Amino acid sequence: MTMLDLFLDILKGPCSLNRGDSVLVCCSGGVDSMVLLDLMDKAARPMGLRIGVVHIDHGIRGDESHHDARFVIEQCERMHIDSYVYELDISPETPNLEEEARIRRYEAIMKCAREHGYTFVATGHTMDDQAETIIYRFIRGSGIRGLAGMDYTTKDGLLRPLLGFSRREIEHYAAAGGISHVNDRTNEDTKLVRNRIRHELLPLMRKINPSVVNAVSRLSDIAREEGNALADLAQSLEERAVVFNWDLVRAYKSDILLDAGEALARRLIIAVLTDMLGEPRGVDAIQIQGIMDVLTGLKRAHTIKRRVHAELDDNMLVFSTTLKGPFFDVAVEGPGIHTLEGINQKIEIRVPRQDLPLLRVRSYIPGDRIGTKKVSRILSEGGVARTLRVFWPVVLLKDEVVCVAGMKGSCRDMDIQTEFPYHE
Repeated sequence: MTMLDLFLDILKGPCSLNRGDSVLVCCSGGVDSMVLLDLMDKAARPMGLRIGVVHIDHGIRGDESHHDARFVIEQCERMHIDSYVYELDISPETPNLEEEARIRRYEAIMKCAREHGYTFVATGHTMDDQAETIIYRFIRGSGIRGLAGMDYTTKDGLLRPLLGFSRREIEHYAAAGGISHVNDRTNEDTKLVRNRIRHELLPLMRKINPSVVNAVSRLSDIAREEGNALADLAQSLEERAVVFNWDLVRAYKSDILLDAGEALARRLIIAVLTDMLGEPRGVDAIQIQGIMDVLTGLKRAHTIKRRVHAELDDNMLVFSTTLKGPFFDVAVEGPGIHTLEGINQKIEIRVPRQDLPLLRVRSYIPGDRIGTKKVSRILSEGGVARTLRVFWPVVLLKDEVVCVAGMKGSCRDMDIQTEFPYHE
């Protein structure tokens, strides 16, 4: 089979592309991305694909960056393919430059796809990139989830159709087909960790095993399969252990987590944090260990990236946002069922009288009172977990708290009745 035949099989198989799909090709102008563009262009007609190209000019290399952008535009014009250029203007002195550039690049690419109506985004990551990624994660102490590396597809429509090809195969294809490309001199800078892995560590590993890239690729496949099985078990554990899940605050029975064993507990913690932080790349192992120390009683609490706080509350492991309340403040014009954005809950308010002024529902703020009684005491007497109280809704009438949602007998105005949490 030719490389194009294999590429078409990958598009139809692991990438799950269908006739008529639209794909935005990420093109830096380097050999990997130019081969990707060539193959996508050749696959477009037989598969009925609509393709376009996005080039990200980071602004780090000055005139060289602009030259690369012009090169990509000219190649797309020659191929009659729509192209888009986004300039980021990142300073070479930016702290953690590699990671910042990756984040900004990804945001720009996804913005371009949305603005121009592309369903999928394709990148030129190769088998060698996969090996470099896994080695990098191994050095940082990644777990099995990190060793799974990159997949052909992601949930947000990112495709990596060159993962099945080595860089040597890509370069041979480019040379045989006379495919023009540019060279980014920053790829030679061994001050950057990934470049050091590429130019120093991998050549040393090849002396031990010439097929090390293929070996690491096989490791990623194994880790992904086993990781998926572990994720399924962790999902089942979450369903058994969850006490409540209000998006911004979530609680799980600590005894069930401990009985499940460390491997499953860790995987559940990873899933929770990945969702709450909005970071699909996961969380460092040291952060996961910090939460395991909380679960086992070695630490009182642990905060992740200053954004999510974890602590034990009685027999629950609770994750909550570090943001300050109120977490919602909703105007209620009359009786009915109302959604409380932020905590993904609903409250039903029944108000028999029609002459009441506008009501509001917001989350509890420490110091709230109904008359002379503290709302915190009402919540405590009602059995609301300590870590859940700052997210609990209270009803206000003319800026005065008159009712604690779901707490019978708490309403100062007895015409106001509430049902919370409300379940249809």
